[in-house]
Amino acid sequence: MELWALTLLNALVWGVLWALLAVGLSVIYGALGVLNLAHGALYMLGALLSWALTPTLSFWGAVVVAPVLVGLVGFGLAWLLLIKHEQDPLTALLMTFGVMLILQQLATILLQMTTGELRHALSPSVRWPIAMGTRFYEGYRVVAAVIASAVLLGLWGLWSGTRWGCSVRAVRDNRKLARIVGIPVSWVRASVFGLGTALAALAGALVGPITREVSPTMGIEILLVSVLIAVAGGLGSLGGSLVVAFLYSFAENLLTMLTDPMLARAGALLAIGLILLVRPQGLGGSS
Repeated sequence: MELWALTLLNALVWGVLWALLAVGLSVIYGALGVLNLAHGALYMLGALLSWALTPTLSFWGAVVVAPVLVGLVGFGLAWLLLIKHEQDPLTALLMTFGVMLILQQLATILLQMTTGELRHALSPSVRWPIAMGTRFYEGYRVVAAVIASAVLLGLWGLWSGTRWGCSVRAVRDNRKLARIVGIPVSWVRASVFGLGTALAALAGALVGPITREVSPTMGIEILLVSVLIAVAGGLGSLGGSLVVAFLYSFAENLLTMLTDPMLARAGALLAIGLILLVRPQGLGGSS
């Protein structure tokens, strides 16, 4: 019974963290029509900056500052590369791929200069073990999930209850008409890209102490899973991404109780594939 409780709690925690990543990817696609292949590298950058800033700002200070810095970088990249020159989707896709390679190389150089190795082990500064019968669960994971949940609720409020959210939906639905009625389309699109990259960086900063290492390639697998979750949820749909993120997390964690973790992940990905087979446009996508 204790093992079931721990598994379900872990599924909830990872469901929220996967949702944070997938929603960031989804809102970017909704506003810009671009699948951001640099999303995993920006997740890695959030973890790397959080680790680098912790000695100066403390761990929690770094968790706040790192996503803000990455969000500003994302805003600048979107403005200079994707929006100012109105790139076509294929060119924009290749540009985000190029950004991913550049960020990975910069992270490699930084880690080699500071630690002399490509994979740096992180020592969690906070653990807070929670007793569950004869077993313990790392309380930090619960705190990370609560922070991610609060951010997602705030994003939902921005999306559905503010003028900015209304502008984003207008730009997503009809960019030309939005421009005619006076919405600053370029600024809105750049702000959405910045917000999406900040969400990826926040996920990286929160997950770093859980995985306990930072490396230049840590975002590659994250990108693949996040893309599948966002697509199965319906690109541009916040609600769909949330639902699929939790379905994926519960499938992976429950299967891990029965089989090898790699097979469990494969089974969870297969479940997402079945969603796309039944509903190719995704749960929240329009027909």
